[in-house]
This record gives sequence, structure tokens and C-alpha cells, in this order.
Amino acid sequence: MVQLYSNGDCLYATAVARQIKNDYPGCHLTWAIASFCKNIILNNPYADAVMEINDVAKNDAAALRRLKKSLQAKTAAGEYEQLFFIHNGDTNQAYYDGSIRSSILRAYRKPITVPLTPVLRLTETERNNAANFAINHDLRKYQHVILFEYAPQSGQSEMTAAHAVDIATSIAATNNAAVILSSANKVNSELPAVIDGSSLSLRETAALTQHCTFLLGSSSGITWISTADEAKQLPMVQLLNPDSVWSNPLSRDFERFHFSTDRLIEITDYGKDNVVSCVNLALVDFTAAKHQFNQQVPMHFRSTKTLCTTCFVMLNLQPSSHTLK
Repeated sequence: MVQLYSNGDCLYATAVARQIKNDYPGCHLTWAIASFCKNIILNNPYADAVMEINDVAKNDAAALRRLKKSLQAKTAAGEYEQLFFIHNGDTNQAYYDGSIRSSILRAYRKPITVPLTPVLRLTETERNNAANFAINHDLRKYQHVILFEYAPQSGQSEMTAAHAVDIATSIAATNNAAVILSSANKVNSELPAVIDGSSLSLRETAALTQHCTFLLGSSSGITWISTADEAKQLPMVQLLNPDSVWSNPLSRDFERFHFSTDRLIEITDYGKDNVVSCVNLALVDFTAAKHQFNQQVPMHFRSTKTLCTTCFVMLNLQPSSHTLK
């Protein structure tokens, strides 16, 4: 099974791995995954082996195509009995219908009957590291502990570190709240209640959700790992860019796959005043905040235009403006 990256996409794909083990009882499943994402499936019970892929960078369509042809040749030669190329790239991009999870599941080309909740298996060390982080920052003294995904790799938001610190400072100053700024990038704040979360890995951050009460997210890895089976799914406000190339709002995903949206607010205006007002109300009355602030993220297919442009370049053709409309 080929699903290389990113972390959120690989979490969706854990359902496909589970389905393969269901459809082919007793099979030995090898998951081909990018080295920088391999930890997301550590201890996954549905992957018997991991094939690390180091030479297919993000958006390198040519390298992805070479990998696909190589694995197809090995399958034809009998090295593998079945090849499931579900990665959202190359021709599989045609499966995109406004939801990344949907496109990955459709690429399997067989019914998905197993639970869709992402499968995550944390280690005891990861849980302990998260627990020690909570103790060291005395999180128990706060009424609200807000996990803030402020540097998404998904392109779903254009949040900056300075803007995130400004928002976090305002929220912490007006509530009995700690705000954990979570990313791989270290941030500094003079306010003890605004906490740098960069010391924790993504998996440890999933464990940290057990010590949190709220999520400010951007439909990226931290958001999606919070929906995994070993994490605590938190009431959340998602800050989303409606003009991102790949649109993947949680509301569309949750509604399509029958997950509850009762504790989900999405806003596309993530100016400081709007975000702070929304969060302040949501901490007191989530339903009222959703009624006042929730914004529908429009469906668009800018990614289709990008894909078509790429195809024309590969074929050395000159697309007309009419073709790309």
C-alpha cells in the first residue's frame, strides 16, 4: 500500500490498511511511506512492514510516477501479489471531490466497511512525556487548556507566529486559560500562560490532548491526530483559508462521513478580534459561539486547475485560457 505523506493523509489511510487486512485475511501488508512521516504509523496493528521512501519529495510528480512504475513492475514480476496506490498524487488527484479523506478512500477502489477513525498507537514514553509537560507547566491550575495549531503544513491557513502569539496572549489574559502554541517551531512569550509546545513531537501532542480542553486548529496534522482513537477529540475552532489550493474543511469531512459537527466551529476571518471574540464566547457557550461565528467554507476546485496545468506542461502543450476555466 502506497501512502507517502502528509501526516494527516496517512492518518486517513490507516482505515484503508485496516480494510486491506479485513479484505485479505492473513495477508502481509507493507506500507510504503515517506521517511519523514513513518512515525505516524509506529506500532500500527494493520501494517506488518514499513517501506521507507526517501526520494519522493512533496509535489515531485515525476519522482512519484517513477516510484509507481517501479512498484507496478515488481508486482507484475510476482514480488507483491497486490499493489494499492492510494497516495493523493498523480492520477489519483482526479478522485478529489472537496475532501482529502474521500479521495484517499476512493483510490482503494473497493468498499470501505471498517471504522474510519484514524488508528494511532502511542508508546508509554510518549504518554509520559505529555504528562510531564502538563506537570511542568502546571496545566491543572487553568480552567481552560487550549491547544493552538498555528503553523499548519497543509496550507489550510496563513497564520503567522506573531499573529498566533498575539491571539494567544489576548485569550489567556481574559480567561483562566493556558494556550499551548504547538508546532515544530519554538516561540517566545513573556506570559507564562502562553506556552511553547515545540518540545513535543506530533505523537506526544496527541497524548497531550488528554490534558487539554479546547483546540484552535487549521485542518492540519495536529487537528487530525486529535481525531485518532488514542487522542481526545476536543471542541474546536478551525481557522481556515477559503482560497487554499486544496480545500479540506472538517465540516465537509465530518458531514460526509457521519461524524458529529456539534463541537466544531470554522471561521475564515481569523483576524485577532474575531478569533478572540469567538473563542471567548465558545469557552462559555459553544452553541452560541457557533451560531454567531461559524462560516461556511465554499467548495472550489482550484487544485483541478493546477493538475490540468501540470498535465499540459508534461505533454508540452499550450493550454488556452478557455481550457482552464
